[in-house]
Amino acid sequence: MNKEKIIEELKRLTPEERFEVFKAFMPEFCQEMRAEPQRMQEMMKMMMAQCGGDMSNWMNMMGLMNMKAK
Repeated sequence: MNKEKIIEELKRLTPEERFEVFKAFMPEFCQEMRAEPQRMQEMMKMMMAQCGGDMSNWMNMMGLMNMKAK
């Protein structure tokens, strides 16, 4: 399956289904990205641009998430 077909199929999933798919591949994806800091930075910038907010807002949100987990 090519990437365009995968993207098309992902868009057909419900938000919960997409979340489950992302959770399934994120550990391997993140491990690969750790070896490429510039690509990781590029990915984070893209996510911030798409989801809104700047780095300080994201860091604050992550801090809140860590507090809730404890």
